[in-house]
Amino acid sequence: RHHNQHHALKVVDGVRRNVSWALVLSGVCVLAVSLLTPSTRNRINGTISLHAEYEEAGSFHSPFRFNALKPSSYKSSSSSKYTKVQTLSFQIYTGGAPAFVVDESTGEEERNHECEGLHSYGRPETSEKLQCYLGLEDTAEDVKRRLTIMQDAVEEAYTISSKDDSTLKIFLAPEFFFRGVNGAFGFLSEEEEDKKDGGCSDICQVLRGLEMLVADKRFEDWLFLFGTVIASEVLDDDGNRVDDDDGFDYQFYNFAPLYKGFDPAKSKRIGKNFIVPKRYVSNADFLSPVRDLTNRSMVMELLEDKNHNHTDDQTVMNSHANGEHMYDNEMWAQYKDELSSLGYNMIEYGWFYMDGISFSVEICLDHLVHRALMTHMADAVTGSKTLIPSSSSSSSAVRGHAADRVEWVGMPRRMAQISLVSSAGMDVDVSSLALADGGHMFLQDGLTGNVEPHSTYGQDDCKPNEYEFFGGSQCVKRTAVISATDVTFEYELNKAFKEYNLYPESGHRSWKNMLSGVFSSTAYQPKLTLYDPVDIALTS
Repeated sequence: RHHNQHHALKVVDGVRRNVSWALVLSGVCVLAVSLLTPSTRNRINGTISLHAEYEEAGSFHSPFRFNALKPSSYKSSSSSKYTKVQTLSFQIYTGGAPAFVVDESTGEEERNHECEGLHSYGRPETSEKLQCYLGLEDTAEDVKRRLTIMQDAVEEAYTISSKDDSTLKIFLAPEFFFRGVNGAFGFLSEEEEDKKDGGCSDICQVLRGLEMLVADKRFEDWLFLFGTVIASEVLDDDGNRVDDDDGFDYQFYNFAPLYKGFDPAKSKRIGKNFIVPKRYVSNADFLSPVRDLTNRSMVMELLEDKNHNHTDDQTVMNSHANGEHMYDNEMWAQYKDELSSLGYNMIEYGWFYMDGISFSVEICLDHLVHRALMTHMADAVTGSKTLIPSSSSSSSAVRGHAADRVEWVGMPRRMAQISLVSSAGMDVDVSSLALADGGHMFLQDGLTGNVEPHSTYGQDDCKPNEYEFFGGSQCVKRTAVISATDVTFEYELNKAFKEYNLYPESGHRSWKNMLSGVFSSTAYQPKLTLYDPVDIALTS
């Protein structure tokens, strides 16, 4: 199922060398499509509409528990009430905790107390230094703690945000926010799920908590990308879920829950819930557990942990180190219809519309390998047949409820007005941008939150004529320039922002107390980056 990463990287290099040519070709295809008659364009787009009404989902056995939809049809407007966008980026370290830290008073290395008592040690592929996954053994409590921190961040974001209803607010969190002490939250068997919290598993509780968080009149003009959820399940040779992991393979998921806020008194949550699956597994997604290290005896001696028993080690395997370089989206394809019937839409190609605004969304490595850009180019040269979700709300109301809709429409011909990236170890890559003229990309990273946003030009010998961007939170605007002698893109790093600490330095709700047990405090203090509102690019 999985492709060779070396081959994939060769393809990526080829795309980078030819990206200018590809963009020109894409423009030619767009021009050709624009010259077609409306009826011909409609046949090519093959638009499928879905006008749904909400009803509570019944009891079912699934990794997910959502709200049900009933299909019919309608047509929506491509205009948007939003003229500006303001991003509120949540900076929090979501990487592994270092097994050893340096005592500032003595300068000597010592055990990191955050990892003591845990059996989740491992080593990143890119480092020789041991780390551990942080989390609580009581996974239900772990989920509650993470949701509490996320809620605190959202509440603070609302307090400092613009209250102009023509400004779309975007809350953006980093990759790996929800992952658990073993490196992933596990899907339960049907029997186990029925016994836990009224039949709602840990992953179900994550999504249910986020759903409740956005169901608030205050957030009608908000879009939320809540980082990612890391999940795993045990499969047999036929790809079926099993209860015993001896001798079986693992299926991993890394997906971002994305929501549009709404007023529960008027809206039925239709077209508000989305799942964004990550496609490519990076060498930073998982630690290689101690049991899989060739020098395990040296590791055990170094840790001086006589109580460390491999039978207690439930840390998930490192799928990338085992040769799996792509998440298996075949499972997502199987879930797609079920997710739709239960109130969630899958953004499988990294593109969607929200209230008339075109978006691309990528998770970390997916951005580096040009997933959104390649999808757009491939769609253009194959007849513009790719369908993506488009969600909108009408000002009219039926029986006191807003006329919320979601439909499946063609790709935006002028690329994305807004691009979003949730990452852990990634920066904005100009060769991957799929932005409309004047469009903005917003990126939030979970490993470099203490790096001030900045850019360089031509300092990389491999990219002598390219900008490079760095920082925990990044906002980049791209503008196309066409003259009689040149065709190029110009880039602007937005530095019009303010930073706000999420928690105080001391006291009962100090940031170290609030993060204790679920996030490491060895890196940097969690904070919010508030950008000034910027104009949304015009595409018509």
